[in-house]
Formats: sequence, C-alpha cells, structure tokens
Amino acid sequence: MYRALYRKWRPQRFEDVVGQRAIVAALKNQVASGRVGHAYLFTGVRGTGKTTCAKIFAKAVNCLNPQGGDPCCQCAVCRGIDGGSILDVVEMDAASNNGVDDIRDLRDETAYTPSSCTYKVYIIDEVHMLSTAAFNALLKTLEEPPAHVIFILATTEIQKVPATIRSRCQRYDFTRISPEDIAGRVAQVAAAEQLSLTDKAAALIARLADGALRDALSILDTCAGVTADIDENVVRRMAGVTDRSYLFRISQAVSARDAAGALAELAALRQQSVDVKRLTEELIAHYRSLMLAALPGGQELLSGVSPDEEALYLEQGPALGRREAVRAIRALGVALEHMARGSDQRIELELALFSLTEPAQTQQAAAVPAAAAAQPARQAVPAAAQPVRQETTVRPFASAPVSPAPAAPATAPAAQSAQDLPPWEEPAAPATAPAAQSAQDLPPWEEPAAPAAPAVQSTQDLPPWEEPAAPATAPAAQSAQDLPPWEEPAAPAAPAAQSAQDLPPWEEEAPPEEPAPPAPWPETPPEEPAAQPVYAADPQLDKPRRAAADGVNPYPQWAEVVNRIQQTDPMLYGYLKKSKAYFDGVRVLIDGGKTFRDFIRVNKGSQRLIKKLIAEVSGIAVPIGPYEPEKTAARQKTTAEDSLHKLEALGLEVTIEDNARKRRS
Repeated sequence: MYRALYRKWRPQRFEDVVGQRAIVAALKNQVASGRVGHAYLFTGVRGTGKTTCAKIFAKAVNCLNPQGGDPCCQCAVCRGIDGGSILDVVEMDAASNNGVDDIRDLRDETAYTPSSCTYKVYIIDEVHMLSTAAFNALLKTLEEPPAHVIFILATTEIQKVPATIRSRCQRYDFTRISPEDIAGRVAQVAAAEQLSLTDKAAALIARLADGALRDALSILDTCAGVTADIDENVVRRMAGVTDRSYLFRISQAVSARDAAGALAELAALRQQSVDVKRLTEELIAHYRSLMLAALPGGQELLSGVSPDEEALYLEQGPALGRREAVRAIRALGVALEHMARGSDQRIELELALFSLTEPAQTQQAAAVPAAAAAQPARQAVPAAAQPVRQETTVRPFASAPVSPAPAAPATAPAAQSAQDLPPWEEPAAPATAPAAQSAQDLPPWEEPAAPAAPAVQSTQDLPPWEEPAAPATAPAAQSAQDLPPWEEPAAPAAPAAQSAQDLPPWEEEAPPEEPAPPAPWPETPPEEPAAQPVYAADPQLDKPRRAAADGVNPYPQWAEVVNRIQQTDPMLYGYLKKSKAYFDGVRVLIDGGKTFRDFIRVNKGSQRLIKKLIAEVSGIAVPIGPYEPEKTAARQKTTAEDSLHKLEALGLEVTIEDNARKRRS
C-alpha cells in the first residue's frame, strides 16, 4: 500500500529532525544523562515536528541500546513501538477523546506497570481540545504521576491550556522551519524517491510551506502524482499559484491609481484557478517586502525571495514609500479577516484593491487647513454684502385662530430697538427683509463725505437725520409690540407724509412733541421686555375638525410635516405616509402603528428629524411620542389643568373656573 511521503519520511532519530536543533539537543541530553522528566509540553505551529519528537523521545527512553540519546531503531522495543505492537506507548487524540471519562480511564491505566518497556509514555495530541473537567481530572495525576509514567502533551494553541497544566510541564516551543532547511529536506526526499526536482521548484515549495515541513512534503507528493520531472511551473500549477510577477503587476497598477488594471489582473488570476485567499496572503507578504526594501538597511531583512525578485523590490520599494506599503498591508489584512468570517473572497479583495487606488486620507485632509484659512476672509465681508436670511413661517398648535403678527420670535426684526430699525423699514413685512436695508447694512459712517445726497437712494431710503423736522419719524421709536398686526401702514415710498390723523383710532397716539433738532442718530429708548411670540394662523385651523376619542386635538400641520419627510427621508416616509398625529398640549403624539413605534424607538436620527420638521412647520420645538389611546386618555385626565396652563403660556387666552369653589360660596 502506498504511504504518503510525510509519513514515509517521518524522522526516526533525533539527528533526522530538521530545524529544531535546540530542542533536539535538550531532549537527547536528558536521555543520555538519565534526567528524564515526568511531563513535557510541546507547542508550536503545525508541521514543525511536535508529534515526531514525542515518538522519538518515547523510543529513546525505552530503547535497549541507546546511542548518545538517540534510539537505535533496531532493538525489539524500537521496532515494536514503530509497528504499534507495544501498548506501553499510547498516542491519544484529545480532539476526539476530550471528555472527563476518557481521562479517568487513562488515569486508571497509569496504576499498572509497563509490560515490556521501562516507561509508560502517554502522548496526548491537541491537548488544548480537552474540556475543563478533563483538565481537572488530569491535573493531580500530572502533578504526581507514578515513577514509570511520562506524559507528553502537544498543542498548537498554548493559550488554551490552563496555567495549572503548563506549570507542571517542561515546555518546549517548536519554531517554524526556515525555507532553506525545508528546501534541503525536500530535495533529499525527492532524490530518494527518484524524482527530478529543480532548485527553484524546491525553493518555491519551501516558500509555500510557510515553515511546515509536512506541508512541503505534501506539495511534493501532489506534484509527483503528475510527473516525475518537477519544475517551478509544475509546482505553481499544482499548488494553485502562478509566477510571482503578477504581484508586481498588481502593486504597480495600485501605485498608478489604475483600479481597472488591478481588478483585471485579479480576474485573469481567477481564470487560472488561483486561490483568492492565498493570493491575499501573498499580496500582504509582497507589500511587506516592499516596506522592508524602502527602509534603510532593509535589504538584509528580505527572505525567501530570488535574486531577481530582490532587485525588483529594491527598485520599487523606495518609489512606493513606507506609508503606502503600511496602508496596503492594513487594507489587505482587513480583507483577509473578512474572508475568514465567510464573506465573498473575490469581492473582499476587489474592495481592498479599489480602496488602495483611491488617494490616502491624509491627502484629502490637506484641503482642511485651506478651508479654515478662508473662513476668516468670509467672516470679514461687510454686512452689506451678506444676504438677510428669510424667516420660516410659524404656525401654532392651538385650535383657536390666532391673529397674524409682524414677525417670528428669536430672529425677528420686531425685537430690535429703534437704533436697529430706521423709520423707513416696514415693520409688518419681515419676510421681505432682504429688499429693505437695515441700519446694519448702511451705517452712518460709511459715506461721511456726502451723507445728504446719495446717488441712487429714494425717499424711502433717506436716513432720519436728513429730514429732522418730519413728524413721521416718531413711529421709529415704536417697537413691534406697539403696532397691531391688522394695521395698514401708509405707502412705503412716502413714510414722511403720514400724519397722526392717518393712524387708526385704536393706535396709541404719542403726545405732541416739538420738532427735534438735527441729531446724528436717534436716541435709544429704554429697553423693553421681549415681546411674547405670536404666530401666524394656519388656514386649516378654521376648518372644523373631529376631536380624538381620548380628548386630544388632531395636529393640523401633520400633513405638511409628512410631506417634508417624504422629500428628506423616503424610508421614514414609508412608515408615516398613512399616519395621524395629535397634540395633547405637551407633545405631538404620532399614530403610526406598532411597526412605526418599534422603528422610532431605536432610531434616534429619525426622532431628531421629526422634531426638527415639526419645529420648522410650527415654530415651536416640542417632544414627540407614540399615540396610545388608553395611556393618553389616562394622562389627559390627570394633567388637564397643566395642559391648559401650557396653552396659556403659548399665548392663548385661557380662563380656568373652579366650579367646586363657586358651589361652596
């Protein structure tokens, strides 16, 4: 029966072990001196010789004719251990025998002395797979085993072995085997198997093995199944890789910001059945070599490359730069991590290559200081060149119609003093404020040489000091509170012709004053408290509406809010296109169904958007909540008076009568 090469050529003596000289020397010295421990822990990556050294050590301690710490491989004990006929050497796979019962059976067997050997040796492979209970069952026996028992534990994941187990064993760390040692061993096996193997093919096999000699022999076995003449092309074809020049072509396309070229190269490699995950790993190693080549003295750190490839690295590495190489390694590492999670390997690598063809973030961030430097210049523009922002139409929540007001709160011109509002400005039309210039737009010191004869100003634009005797300048000292919204002011082109008789009878007439002498600027009247905001009435408020079943009023501006949501967030509009809203005096209650309640509860951004649009439509920032008839009715019964007080605070006239007090009186 044919045996795989890695089994057929497994080392039988310590001197045949490749790449682990320090560990081999320590084990041979212990056997030769008779200082054999009771427990050993071998750790390292796959294919580095852990199980092989454990079997050789088991033969060495039981060999009848040891030779300097090595087994003779000729005595009955050595031949029996190799053939599996001696039961005193037990090899156990912890991956499939990881239960506490398996360890208890093993512990019971240790009480019996060996039948034909000096020591009973238990080799537990993949020991990190044992359960916690199994480790606990092994702990006491491992600490104080019988004198005739030796435990050898092997693992690839030492971090999963409990510290209590590690502290009771002699630990030996098996390192990756160098490519040179692997290439020499592969060439030796190929010659013994009468295979023609070129030096470049052996070097390529060693590089693909990544420090694991067993993997290298498996690749050689695969190539030998195709042909006895093994060259570099055969190894590439059977191992699923191609000429390394494709790595340089991909990196050159990325450096040239040629995304299409890099993706086309990847597509061509996939047509050749190249494994995408292995290609990603090779690209990471390729950019690492470029990074090392860009470092001063980094040539000495390059390993596993041919002389021709080394020359290319030394040429392209400094041109690429260390920063770009590190950026590429990180992007490809993220793609490799996503591949391990089950993502599509081709898409992940394509995304990584495409992102590398984009400019680095540091280059994009270079425009930020320039924008910051331009900010003071924009702030230094005179006020006359800056447009006046138009105010949003504000609407109330209450169902009673409210008279229109001259302005909106916070930013309305009605809150300005007489210094800020010259007499020619129309106080009843703040929405058209950009058409009229304010005192900030034309300060008196702007044209000191000819203040009395502006070239293009009309009578409406004349400043107040040009006609000091005009009695119409009195309204300039009035604020927005003194002018009722239903007043019909005179034509804006001739404010100076308006007299006190033209004013409506309900307006407070100022006492007659003597004509004031010319002054550079009107006196500033004492500051008055800010006017209570009055909102423009919504025409829909005059329409009869049916009250909700629980006593709250329907929110009339909800249709406009939903319309704005449709333009801003189509997904949120899908939840609210058939919804209703109510106002209980405190919050806007949205009736959108259970699906909307579940959605809005976890989406803070959608909550902020709805609040923002409600404030734009109504002029008041209020909280929102779900419309639940039972809870809303209960809250309405307990907080009705509070809701009336809040409506009163909004500017509505509310009368609260205490019927119980009237009956007592």
